[in-house]
Parts: sequence; structure tokens; C-alpha cells
Amino acid sequence: MALSLEMPGAAQSILEQLVRIPSATGHEQAIAHAFAGRCEEAGLEVETQEVEPGRLNVIARWRVGRRPRLLLTGHLDTVPVGEGWTRDPFGAEVAGGRLYGRGACDMKGGLAAMLGAIVDLRARGAEPAGDVVLAAVVGEEEDSAGTRALIAGGVAADWAVLAEPTAMALVVANRGLMNYRLVVRGASVHASSPELGRNAVTAAARLVLELEACADGLATRPHRLFGPPNLTVGTIHGGTRPYVVPDRCVVEVDRRVNPGETRDQVVAEIQAAIARTRAHLGWLEVEVEAGPEYLAFEIPEEHELIGAMTSAMAAANLPRRLSAWRAASDAGFLVHTAGIPCVLFGPGDIEQSAHRPDEWMDLVDLEVAQRVFERLLLGRVEAVEVVDGSVP
Repeated sequence: MALSLEMPGAAQSILEQLVRIPSATGHEQAIAHAFAGRCEEAGLEVETQEVEPGRLNVIARWRVGRRPRLLLTGHLDTVPVGEGWTRDPFGAEVAGGRLYGRGACDMKGGLAAMLGAIVDLRARGAEPAGDVVLAAVVGEEEDSAGTRALIAGGVAADWAVLAEPTAMALVVANRGLMNYRLVVRGASVHASSPELGRNAVTAAARLVLELEACADGLATRPHRLFGPPNLTVGTIHGGTRPYVVPDRCVVEVDRRVNPGETRDQVVAEIQAAIARTRAHLGWLEVEVEAGPEYLAFEIPEEHELIGAMTSAMAAANLPRRLSAWRAASDAGFLVHTAGIPCVLFGPGDIEQSAHRPDEWMDLVDLEVAQRVFERLLLGRVEAVEVVDGSVP
């Protein structure tokens, strides 16, 4: 029987509850307990994983003893509220077909759609095609501590879907990023005799020019989806007083990586820029410190996970629309560290709504996303009945 969009599934009530709980990164305990409670009410096996004191991943399992094993995942934390709101950021106000609140789009809506699918399937006595793990993690907005801990804990699956707000497109690839701090060390003396010292700031300036040359060279290596990778010198700071030759300067670099690029390759590029700078300044000493790192990923279009997802989308009257993200996500950790093929799919538009005042979720998209996850869990495409534009 078709379900009208005017008769929402469980996702909307779950989203309302989640939005009403503040959960900025580092303060996820209350929402983790609430999410775990909804999973327990649905009859799932639930455990929590302490990532840091007071910060919990929620891992819920629906076991049927078959494969494929499916991991559904997303993050509980949000960015801070910030200024400029005209609505209560924790009010879960519904108006004009939208639900407003911090995290409604990024990404409590995706988690609500996933859990809503499980809740409603279990209420109907349905059973998934294979074992299901639903993992709600902490810390994605800063350092992905939750997903890293989930993988370190040995999570296993044949496929994974990360419910980032993709505007209902199926994201099969995203770029990665690597950040580095280059600490240039010199020797400090009084500025009246600069020749007696080693100026770390001017040395860093030479190094920045070499890094910019490296960035120009990346233009010759385009990716079919993303174009060329890029390197950005984001900050440079050093010295203490204008009359002191500075003995230290720090350069911070952001390197956006395309699928196929490796950490070793990026580090080699930076070391080559340092070597070229040292050819002019024999005394140059640079310490390279690695910062946050998100790996790029790409799933072949013929992969069975993409086939399963596009079939589930078709069953919910969504056209096949494959896309790629220029931003990074936790998917790279799942693909490269855990060895789990992963795609991104979820309700909400990250460009139009996420991280903004009056963040919102379109409730029709939320409902359709729940139906997509239901079909994916069932693992088969049933006859689709459409009544007055409703989605079954």
C-alpha cells in the first residue's frame, strides 16, 4: 500500500527529537543517549563506544545472519549555532514543509531517515536482506574521532552508506584533504646586524614561492571528475619584534587530493619544494608536521553497491543521479582504512542549508530518503504504487 507524504514515517519524529538536543562537537553525550534510546525502542541490539570521556558513538545492530552486511552511518555532532538566526535553533519548528534547527540538514536528517527506515520496517514485520549496523558517531565536524574509533573497534560490513546531505544525489567519489605545518627555523640576532643571524621569515617566503610553483604544476594532473588537485598556502606567521631577526616562522598548507593520490606523494612534493629552497639557503631547516587528513575515494559506477542504491532510489521514484563531492567526508576512512566500499546519500542540501543560520530540512526529501533506505535494506525492488504523487 502506498504511503502518502502527508502521513510521515518515523523519520520526522526522530529528527524533531534530535534537533531539540544541542550537540556541538565535544558535547554529544545527551544526543547519543537519546539516539541509543530510540534504537532500543525499535528492538535493536545497542552498544555505546566511548571515544573520549563523555563522548559516545552509538552502534545498533539488526542481525538476521545473512549477507550483504550493510553499515548505515552518520554523525551526531554539529557546528556551533552562531549568530543570525531568526528561529529557535533547537525548536525543531515546522513551517512551509521544512523543519528548522541546527543540524537539521548536517546531518541529523540523514540519521533520522536511516533510523526511521529501520523503525518502520520492524513495525511492519519486515526483515532486511542482510545484517545491518547503524552507527551514529561523534566528532566529524572537527577531526572524525568517532569514525576513526568505529574503525579501530573493528566494525565490519560489505557495504556502507554515509548519510551526508547530498540533495538526494548518489555521491560515488569525493576529494580528500591533507594539512601540514612547515616550521622554518633560523637564528635570532639584533636587527642592526642581520648578517649574523638566519632569518626564518625570509626563508619561509622563499619556501612559499616554491610551494606556489608546486601548486601550478598540479594543474597538469586533472581528474576526470574533479579537475586538478590544488595546494593552498593558508597562513604564514613568525617573528616577535621588527628589530629582531626572527628564528622561527610557520607556514600552514592545505592540499586537496584527488582519488589515486597518496600521502607519500604529497609529502614528496613538499620535500621537493624544501629542497629547492635549500639550494638557495644552505642552512635551511624545516620540520614538517602533519595535520588533519581525509582520504579521497571513488567507487566504480559498475560496483554492486551503486546498483543496489540506484535500484532503491528508483523504487522511491528518484532518478539515477550520480555525483561527486569536492569536499571531504568520513567515507575515505571507511574505504581505505576499513576496506568497506562506501557511497554518500542523504536528504538536505549542504550548500543551501548546512552551517547557516536557520538551517533546515525539506520534509518531503526526508520522507523519500527514508523510503530509499527501506528499499536498500529489503534488498529487492517491489512494485511501486504511486497515488496522487505519493511515494511508497
